[in-house]
Formats: sequence, C-alpha cells, structure tokens
Amino acid sequence: MGFQPYDDTAVMPLVLRLLQVIGVWDESRDRYKYLVVFACYAFGIVIPKVFFGYPSLEASIRGYAELILETNVFAGMLLLYLRYDHLKLLVHELRSIIRIVFRTEQPPSIGDNFVQVNQHIHKNTVFYCLYMCCVCTVYCIAPLWSNYSSYNKALARDNASTFEFSLYLEQGFYWVDPRASLLGYIVFTAFMFPMMYLCAYTGTVKVVTVFNTIKYCQTVLAIVVAKLTYLKTLPETRQRTDGMSQVLELHQRALRCAELLELTLQPLLLLQFLLCILSWCTMMLHFSESGINVRFINMFLLFLFVSIETFGYCYLGTRLSDESINVGQALYDANWNEFDCGMQKKISLMIMRTQCRVGLTAAKFCFVDMEQFGAMLNMSYSLFVVLKDVF
Repeated sequence: MGFQPYDDTAVMPLVLRLLQVIGVWDESRDRYKYLVVFACYAFGIVIPKVFFGYPSLEASIRGYAELILETNVFAGMLLLYLRYDHLKLLVHELRSIIRIVFRTEQPPSIGDNFVQVNQHIHKNTVFYCLYMCCVCTVYCIAPLWSNYSSYNKALARDNASTFEFSLYLEQGFYWVDPRASLLGYIVFTAFMFPMMYLCAYTGTVKVVTVFNTIKYCQTVLAIVVAKLTYLKTLPETRQRTDGMSQVLELHQRALRCAELLELTLQPLLLLQFLLCILSWCTMMLHFSESGINVRFINMFLLFLFVSIETFGYCYLGTRLSDESINVGQALYDANWNEFDCGMQKKISLMIMRTQCRVGLTAAKFCFVDMEQFGAMLNMSYSLFVVLKDVF
C-alpha cells in the first residue's frame, strides 16, 4: 500500500492493517498476538528496569523516564486492545456514513471532498510511519557506531577493561552485564535491537490509530456542515425538506461516532496525560543532569515523540470540538424558518444538541484540547522544579 489508498472510500485501510499485524484488529483466533507483544515488554523492559538496579542517580533517572514512556506505549495499546468492541462499532458506523455520502441522490461535491480528505489522511499516515522508522533507525544505529568507535579507541589505549557501553535503554539485563562486558553487551543488543523496533511499531500504530479515528469523526461532522450548505442552493422547498431529513440522519450518526470515539479513547487518553506529565518531568531532570552525548540525543528523540503525540491529541481534540460548533452555526443559518412546523421542531432539537460540547475527555476528568495541553506544560515544569530541588 503506497501513498494512495487502494480504495478512495475506504475507512482507515492502512491503520487497520497495521493493527491487524499485532492482533489488535482481528478475529479472536489471532488476538493472542498482542498478548505476546505485551509479554515481551514485561520481560524485556519492566522486570530488568525495576529489579536489576542502576549504577548512578543519572542512570536511574534516565531508566525510569524510559520506563514511563514505554509503559505509555504498551499499556496505551493494551487499553485500545481491550476497547476493541467499541473501536469495531466506531469503524462500522464510519463506514455506514461514507456509504450514505456516496448514494446517488447525494451531491457529488461532498463525496469528492471526502475522497480528498481521505487521501490526505492516508498520505499523512504513511509519512508519519516513515518518519518514525527513520527516527527508530537513528536511535538504534547511533549507540552501535558510538560504542564501536569508542571501544576500538579504548583497545588502542589498552584500557578496554574500564570501558562502559552506551545502551539502548538504561537498565540491567538479568544476569549479564551489558555495561562493562563485551559478551553481555552483545547479548543485550541482540535482544534489544528488535525490541526497539517493536516499541517503535507499537507506539506508531497507537498514535496513527488515535489520530485517524479523531480525524474521521471530525470529517463526518464536516460532511454535515457541507450538506447543510448545499441545502441552501436547492430551489424547491420539498427538496430542502428531504435534504434536511438526510442531514438529521447524518447528524445522529456523527454524534454516535463521537460517542463511540469517546468510549474507545477515554482510558487511553487519561493514561497518556498522566504518564506524559511524568515523562516530561523526568526527561527534563535528565537533561539538566547530563551533558550532550549519545544518551542525550536518544533521550531527546523520546522526548520529541511523546511531545508530538500529546500535542497531536490535544490539537485534534480542539478541531473536533470546533467542528461540532460549526454544525450548530450551519443549522442556524440554514433558513430553518422556511420549513414546516414538524421540521422546525427537529431542527431546534438539533441546534440544542449542538450546544452540548462534543469532544474528547480523559475519562471525564478533563477535555483533551489545546488549553489542557498548556496546563500540562505548566504542571510539568512545576513538578520539574520541585524534583530538581530534591535531587
């Protein structure tokens, strides 16, 4: 699958395929795949980081910062895995709306706009996947090259016995010593190299799944607005009445999509907000304690990943809420006074419904929007200042 979807009307074809690979979107017989992925995370990252200690305070700060970020990735995907029923209903509802859009009686301009948006979403998804592949490759190759060149210099100076390897993740690894032993480092790298790509794949699929689902729900609300705009161009009252009935159906389905989106993402977004704040705090603490080296660069790549992810959720959450407001404005501007009393009553109910905010929440605790993103930044910096005074 390239930069164009195989079907211009398909809903999230690339994302669903990526989810299928790790068993999150699939029949029950293959659902075990993600449990295997999560077990790799538990035995390859959690247990070594928690139970095998760190040689210094700086290493422990980095180790726990990495643990928080990896927990956000794998536990977030686990929550999505557990919400599969809601996600399946959401995709089914989105497909139903798209089928309505491409009915013969619908204006072709709305379908053409959806095709353009769908291609844009698919292209951005492909670009993000390629970007993360490049970032993961840099993350994996940089320590290998640094260790190789530094170890050869240590051998030339005859002090290889005191050389310490730079690791992908700051942690012990059961009963081998990956920091000072060449054999231990080789064993550790042989396991962690594919593990890093598994982490990147899981994190990327999680991000593009959330981005795509939010964007498609925003798109169906935009379809409602486009349909209302089109109604004003119809010359006959009967045509506008029939069209308004279709708008009513589309709006109800769009609200159902927003409800299913909320049910699917609530626990994931709550976990994202909590662990993002902790990640920012511990990473900034690590930056303040370490110099510019390979470890710093790798930690900055992780910092960039979690920041882009959280910013994207908040930005798209704001766009979703704004689009729901646009529906209410379009309804009010749709010459509603020209319809019969029965239709006017339905339109008034729709307008009342649009006054209730449509958006994403972190398990009902707060809305996911740009205002909340700013509040998270302020809270993270405040916690960082406290932690810096403590350490």
